[in-house]
Amino acid sequence: MISRERWQAGQIFLMVIMVVGVVLISVLVLIAGAQLYYQNATTVVSSEKAITLAEAGVDKAITALNKTGGTYSGDSEMVLGEGSFSVTMTTKDSATKIIESTGYIPNKTSPKFRKTIRVQVSRGVGTAFVYGIQVGEGGLQLGNSNQVTGSIYSNGSISAGNSNVISGDVWVAGGPQPNADQQTDCTGANCTDFIFGKSISGESRLDVAQSFKPGTSGVLNKISLKIKKFGNPSDVTVRIVQDSGGQPNKNAVLTSGTLYSSLVTGSYDFIDVTFNTSPAVTADTNYWFLLDTSSDNQNYWSWQEDLAQSYNRGLPKWSPNWSTGNPTWNSFTPQGDLSFKSFLGAAPNSIRAGSNKMTVGGEAHGNTLENLIVAKDAYYQTIISSTVVGSLHPGSADPPPKVFPISDANIADWKAQVDKPELTTTGDITTCQTSLGPRKIVGSINLGSGCNTIVKSPIWITGDLILNSNNIFTLHSDYTTTSGVIVVDGRVVINTNNHFNGTSNGSSLLMVLSNYDSRTNDISAIQVNSNGNTGVYYAGKGIIEPGTGNTFKELTAWKIRLVNSSIIEYEQGLSSTLFTSGPSGSYSLVKGSYQVK
Repeated sequence: MISRERWQAGQIFLMVIMVVGVVLISVLVLIAGAQLYYQNATTVVSSEKAITLAEAGVDKAITALNKTGGTYSGDSEMVLGEGSFSVTMTTKDSATKIIESTGYIPNKTSPKFRKTIRVQVSRGVGTAFVYGIQVGEGGLQLGNSNQVTGSIYSNGSISAGNSNVISGDVWVAGGPQPNADQQTDCTGANCTDFIFGKSISGESRLDVAQSFKPGTSGVLNKISLKIKKFGNPSDVTVRIVQDSGGQPNKNAVLTSGTLYSSLVTGSYDFIDVTFNTSPAVTADTNYWFLLDTSSDNQNYWSWQEDLAQSYNRGLPKWSPNWSTGNPTWNSFTPQGDLSFKSFLGAAPNSIRAGSNKMTVGGEAHGNTLENLIVAKDAYYQTIISSTVVGSLHPGSADPPPKVFPISDANIADWKAQVDKPELTTTGDITTCQTSLGPRKIVGSINLGSGCNTIVKSPIWITGDLILNSNNIFTLHSDYTTTSGVIVVDGRVVINTNNHFNGTSNGSSLLMVLSNYDSRTNDISAIQVNSNGNTGVYYAGKGIIEPGTGNTFKELTAWKIRLVNSSIIEYEQGLSSTLFTSGPSGSYSLVKGSYQVK
């Protein structure tokens, strides 16, 4: 028989075993949980690392696309930190590429973790449509009862009929002469590159200048530089400075302007630069164009150089820093001349309206103002029969001319995109097309009525674009916020109720651009007839006749003849519009396209 003491001891032992067992099980559960937590945490961290590596691949791809002008084709594997990434590229259309980047931990050969990111990128040229109407030296002719919601900037005179209303400012510049006062260029083997905006063989070529001597005295209000870019450098400040001992005088800056990077491409072309003011220059006196950049080995510039030294009224120099206390200016080796053109100002321009006067809701700027009602200030040399609500500023200098928002180089890039056998159609198009582009059409488009066409940009028409009535051209939805362009070498003639629409996104546009040159024959490049037409129209060397009863978002032309009862409703969003472009276009992420796989 078991004694009471032994029985109690056995019970205690069993209880101890049970307690120890519970403790051991709890500890094991905690350890297992901790291990599971650790494994989960490790998985999450490694997964995040893989995503970060994939995003690094996307960043690398976008940078490489912009550096190479869109020729980057991907990477099989690049090691980065604790892992690696690979990138594949797919072309969706002429403006859009698909980047698929996969991040691996620890590597592609034997990955423990992998994540793939898929995005779309689109390229464009930033086009600053700052004004409802922008006009070149041909000037602006207004008929009666036109309305412009926005501002007007014209490099030529404005003449108006009666009852016109401009809600914003009106500027009329002292426009440049049609022919260059000084110019130099090169041909063939004499042409070479002068690279700047980076270090070259130990030379910090950040600032470059070219001297020149005007042939006559006058005001300098425009220059053109034959230049190209690598990557996408920032805009450059361009100064006109006096000479001091055969080099630029940093203490004698006459004026400054901006070389807009968006107007420059990866191919040489003359790019216009205008200035904040138009300085007076004296014949046969030495002056300098001075370009001031910062160092960037990925994004920089090249100015075409003439080794034949055909310009005998100036020479180029470069400096690491033009604004230091005692800047060093270096001669070129070998010596050459940089290709440029310089333009002096023409006769004073004016803003003149009919006897019923023109209402200007903002300021009026021009040499001569006549028959205006100006809601704000007026800046002028002469004022006639005008009412000014704001302040008068007699004796004001003529405004300087403005460069157009699209350059010949931009247009050449749009053409180059579709100047390929597989994208070329020969012969006129005379029937409705449900879809069109990107394409080069060797011929004309001549359509009747009622066509509804989805457009992929760019389209280049070597002939004319002629539309009867009720035709709609809409940019494909894939372009999202990026805009499109139809380039026409010939004339554009549009009858009634025709529309050129961007995508459903409000900031997207479809622009019609004519290369037709009206400057010698006074024939319109773009003729829009009456009633119901809409769109954005551009004719840098031509005349636009917008007709009557139409509504436009923006008009830009060498000359505009706005007859009666047209409406231009400028939208502020146009100031940052991106148009699909060629190799110079900057690739950026298409909003909403980011996917993790």
